[in-house]
Amino acid sequence: MNTKQIIDLALGQLDDLGFQLQKRGITGAVNRHNIIAIAMTKQERIKAEISRVELKVDIQKVRADRLIQQADEMIDNIINRTPGPIAEQLYKVKALVA
Repeated sequence: MNTKQIIDLALGQLDDLGFQLQKRGITGAVNRHNIIAIAMTKQERIKAEISRVELKVDIQKVRADRLIQQADEMIDNIINRTPGPIAEQLYKVKALVA
């Protein structure tokens, strides 16, 4: 079933619901246009919420990358202060870990 068929089915059901409500004397409060407006509003709200979450994830990725870079620089400083043969071994270990 493609998207157009689904939308047509949903709108047909909304029309039927509106007819049933009108038959029972409930008019004006619920109709196809109001329901579509509510659905579109909710859709935009969900899109905004997804954008907000994506932004938070991106900010956390930047923070994590910065912390990794700072840790890497700190390790390099420590290795540079050690004697040559030990520093050589530490660089090999660092290369294996990274």
